Amino acid sequence: MAVQLDTLNSAGGLLSLLDEEERELQYYGLAQLDLVTDRFWTEISDSISKIEILYEDESFEHRQLAALVASKIYFHLGEFDDALSFALGAGEQFSLKESSTYVQTIVNHAIDKYIELRGQQDTGSSVAIDKRLEAVVERMFERCFETKEYGQVVGISIEARRLDVLERALSSGDTRALLAYVQKDCVDLISSIHVQTQVQELLVKVHLRFDEPDYEAICLCLSKLNSPSKTAEILGHLVGDASDSERVLSAYQIAFDLNANATQEFTRTVITQLESGQQKQDDDESENTTLKRLSAILQGDETLKLYLEFLFRNNKTDMNILNRTCKMMDSRVSIAHNAVTFANAFMHAGTTVDNFLRDNLEWLSRASSWAKFTATAALGVIHHGQIKHGFNLLQPYLPLDNTSSSPFSEGGAFFALGLIHACHGTEKVTSYLQEALVTYQGQNAEILQHGACLGLGAAGMGSGSEEMSRALTSVLYSDSAVSGEAAALALGMVMMGSRHEATIRDMLVYAKETEHEKIIRALALGIGLVMFGRKQEADELIERLLEEKDALLRLGAVHAITMAYCGTGDNAAIRRLLHLAVSDVKDDVRRAAVTGLGFILLRSPEQVPRMVELLSESFNPHVRVGSALALGIACAGTGSPAAVAILEPMLKDAVDFVVEGASIALAFILMQQNEAYEPKVAEVRRRYAEIIETKNAEVVSKFGAAMSQGIIDAGGRNVTIGLTTAAGQLSAPACGGMLLFTQFWSWFPLGHFLALALRPTALIAVNGDLRAPEMEATCSARKQLFAYPAKVEQAVVQAPTKIATAVLSTTAKAKRGAGGKSAAEEVAAAATAAVPAEKEKEEEEGSGMDVDEAGSKKTAAKKAAVDAPFGVGNMTRLLPYQEKYMKWPAGSRYVPVKGGRVTGGVTVVRDTRAGEPEELIPSALADDTDEEEAAAGQGAAAAGSGEATAAPEAFEYPFGSEQA
Repeated sequence: MAVQLDTLNSAGGLLSLLDEEERELQYYGLAQLDLVTDRFWTEISDSISKIEILYEDESFEHRQLAALVASKIYFHLGEFDDALSFALGAGEQFSLKESSTYVQTIVNHAIDKYIELRGQQDTGSSVAIDKRLEAVVERMFERCFETKEYGQVVGISIEARRLDVLERALSSGDTRALLAYVQKDCVDLISSIHVQTQVQELLVKVHLRFDEPDYEAICLCLSKLNSPSKTAEILGHLVGDASDSERVLSAYQIAFDLNANATQEFTRTVITQLESGQQKQDDDESENTTLKRLSAILQGDETLKLYLEFLFRNNKTDMNILNRTCKMMDSRVSIAHNAVTFANAFMHAGTTVDNFLRDNLEWLSRASSWAKFTATAALGVIHHGQIKHGFNLLQPYLPLDNTSSSPFSEGGAFFALGLIHACHGTEKVTSYLQEALVTYQGQNAEILQHGACLGLGAAGMGSGSEEMSRALTSVLYSDSAVSGEAAALALGMVMMGSRHEATIRDMLVYAKETEHEKIIRALALGIGLVMFGRKQEADELIERLLEEKDALLRLGAVHAITMAYCGTGDNAAIRRLLHLAVSDVKDDVRRAAVTGLGFILLRSPEQVPRMVELLSESFNPHVRVGSALALGIACAGTGSPAAVAILEPMLKDAVDFVVEGASIALAFILMQQNEAYEPKVAEVRRRYAEIIETKNAEVVSKFGAAMSQGIIDAGGRNVTIGLTTAAGQLSAPACGGMLLFTQFWSWFPLGHFLALALRPTALIAVNGDLRAPEMEATCSARKQLFAYPAKVEQAVVQAPTKIATAVLSTTAKAKRGAGGKSAAEEVAAAATAAVPAEKEKEEEEGSGMDVDEAGSKKTAAKKAAVDAPFGVGNMTRLLPYQEKYMKWPAGSRYVPVKGGRVTGGVTVVRDTRAGEPEELIPSALADDTDEEEAAAGQGAAAAGSGEATAAPEAFEYPFGSEQA
């Protein structure tokens, strides 16, 4: 029969059997049509009604076969809903064991339909699900369990809200590996907060089934569930017996991870719970020491101290670039002065090195008005993390005795104080800034309150403090364009991610009442920050804002979409933004919508170039600059060739702010890249210098190039854009800081918020005393791929050379007559003098064969040295793309408490030879045990020397008094 079917040229004969009255002939016709459907589906489709009649005839014994044939025909016709409907009617005739395209397509469509219906049920809809559809999905699950394809089961069960199936999958395979996969790659992509919570609870439940649970993973889940009491209980349990060093070290590692991944409000509550639990126990000196260290880690003090040490020791800022830019930019122009200020701030972010400011006091004194504000605030970026000495650092600039003599520099000092304590605001700092909001009144109050609001927002970011919220709301209601704008931004920062209903309501009401565009724009941004990570919970607010006639309120909808779905890759959110990018009549909305794509797809950077390629060629320059920023945000630090290829032509765009955006985006993408890893780096750096040095270039283009020079070398070339943590979790402060940074085009001081998105790329290992021991990890790749970029050589000014004097023929004749040398003789003498030098060179090099042999040997030796594995020491740079080549060496004295691969961030290690003398890395920073005796800054003279450096004397900006 197979041979006869292969020789068929038409299905007409088989179709005629369907018209017969005998059931056996009809069955035979259907069975043969099922075998030749793929060949003759076009012919069979004309008689599809006959097949449907047989299926609907309940007296026909083989109606399921008729349904299967009809399903295949509709599949070929592209009618997948009808194909699925008949496939469900086929029952067991529809076999999931087949690997045909038809089966795979119908199964995928069935799963999509099932997920859609389950999602509707999850939102409260009473929609019913066909039992036959459920049966197909269940059969698919069983097939995956039989073939041990647990990864597919996990993904589908999460999307379909089938937690029973998810729990079974987690218990069936490699449970620990599956748990890690769900936590890292799946949870944050769940669009429903309710389902996300249920999955986190299930993960905790499965983790606790082990005899030795992974408390690190459990505490990470609890931080997502906002359960500080249970987290404190686990930490208290681990440090309950201070003699068990292994458990204490695990508690330290958990605390470091929580500090990196949890909110400020969460960690503070954990500390409070731990302290209250300790008061009920007997005093134990060793246990008290352990709890103090644990609290210091949770507060972030230890992490900041280690990062400061790393950034100071490894500072590789190329001052030649900065000095040349400073000379080429006209400091009398405010925007040019701001450009150099940003470049210096970013280059030295977190390093505590302020030598450029000390050496260029004359340049600094040329700042006026808000340029002074920005220049003073830059100290907060440079000294970011110096929380112990924040007040001492800024004492020369903060106002005294409740009077203001220099409002712009003093307001900038308030902002700098907040940046130094960003996300780690102590009670002392936040109280001081809140008091400043009500203390300073009068003519200069707006400027001072502006700085105090921004500082308070940075210091209290994510704290959810009701007290701060009330203080900021009172400033907002004063209806001052200057202070009200900062208050609105700060309100969003303090309440970031809380979805606080009262705050949202007040912000919306006031946005419709005020007439100040600056305040409305800031409120739109603040609303987006409050909705960070809320996903579907933000949809109702987004729909309301999208219906507003005021374009700035629609801008609030864009920011809400961007922040609510940040890092999720949600298709619905992407469609909304793309629609707004091409349809809205307001340029601000279109620009923000395209930029938002970078935030939503930051976990899938490879998708962004393809998505924004056409937008980058839009006729609208705001859309073009938005596409550039989207590429920079999503592909930051990746060196993506596809993104670079799109951005390079934009550096020659006819519109100045498009060139500015493209420059900044390229700096994001090429951070910490060298020529060995990405050859385009050198060309882009040269292009920045060319833009700055071109006299007739637009000042906005120069601003972008100068700022980009600072970004690409940020933190002494030791930081990258870190919108996710080392554990793969979204960093709320980093995402919020990046969103605020993108608004620098409308208000320059907001550019300083980029400091919140900068993450040091370091290998930092600490022992039980939280000290860094001398140790190494091994890298198996070429060392040149991860080397610092070469410094720009400073042009050497050569002394003027004497030009040969022309000799006339009459003069030559006179010389010969007098016995002098002719011109030919002088040339011959010069050639003769050159012979010994050439001969000496030949003797040194030897014969040609010897040179080749020596050169080949030298090249081989050099290649062997380059390709050989090398050690990466503690407290040194470890690039993100270098981590996959790293491993912990076998037999090392120090073993990480958290096993697995080498990653950035702080790693706690266990000493396997306890009792033996340890070799610790000495601090390169001055001893800072006493805040009152601390100096105002750190010099760079002994960076990397390994010796404690005495702090230089304090200095003041050369700003005189001025009135607002």
